[in-house]
Amino acid sequence: MPKSTDYKKEKTNQNMSVSFSADKLKEVQQIIARYPEERQKSALLPVLHLAQQEFGGWLSTETMDYVATLLQLEPIEVYEVATFYSMYNLKPIGKHLLEVCQTGPCMLNGSEEIVAYIYEKLGIRPGQTTADGMFTLKTVECLGACGYAPMLQLGKNYREHLTRQKIDELIASCSGQSTVATT
Repeated sequence: MPKSTDYKKEKTNQNMSVSFSADKLKEVQQIIARYPEERQKSALLPVLHLAQQEFGGWLSTETMDYVATLLQLEPIEVYEVATFYSMYNLKPIGKHLLEVCQTGPCMLNGSEEIVAYIYEKLGIRPGQTTADGMFTLKTVECLGACGYAPMLQLGKNYREHLTRQKIDELIASCSGQSTVATT
């Protein structure tokens, strides 16, 4: 009788329509090799990052199942991690992901007003994407920039000490529009 992991591999590979390119699969194997034998679960976070990058900026259930197969984990183990961290997107996102910090210091300094203003400007609430696919708004836990509150993350960059004007400039910049400074 085959081991359960062998059966899982065989069954999953037959039903999977997502798979890494040969280069990415080699990168996954290099990541797994960083950890002791039988500790491949330690590779989960970096492999999820690769998967999110490779498969359109978000993690579908099928993608998470594929990662579980690669790491010889139960799918629930991958779901638990992917749903815990806000850095993983569980549905498609817009071209520009606005991640507004919502923890104490940012809330005390106006992050709720920033989220409300983004809704006013773009018509989206947290978890929603604009109809044109340009912007997704997400509220997240502490981004570690409490002294610069309120703030948001856009890609790898932080935008700090947010105001309505700074949000207008950010939206215009992302939309490819120029902004005119007002006095």
